[in-house]
Amino acid sequence: ESDKADMDVEAFEDGYLAKIITGEGESVNVGEVVALIASEESEIDEIANGNGGESATSTPTNTVEEATVPAGYSVPTTEVYMPALSSTMTEGKIVSWLKSEGEAVSAGEAIMVVESDKADM
Repeated sequence: ESDKADMDVEAFEDGYLAKIITGEGESVNVGEVVALIASEESEIDEIANGNGGESATSTPTNTVEEATVPAGYSVPTTEVYMPALSSTMTEGKIVSWLKSEGEAVSAGEAIMVVESDKADM
């Protein structure tokens, strides 16, 4: 058992980091949207200027949801969720973003570092 655990979170799809909703040092509940990924570079502005993260949240089984057109967007958008690093984790903190808004991301590439409040190992 430890007090904190850090984990790199990877993108599950290729695209562009369009909007960071949860900034570095901020904590959110597991399952909340923390960022949005655009499929095409030309879609970044559309997504960044949308209402971002106001869709209903649930606890997904994966960290990233497949590209769909969430409410408030006219282009397919991949929502990046706060992952659960352990079975008891309810909240996580964004330690750092490894990519900036507008940067390309590849499937399997780390895009953020998350710290859990407590991890049971």
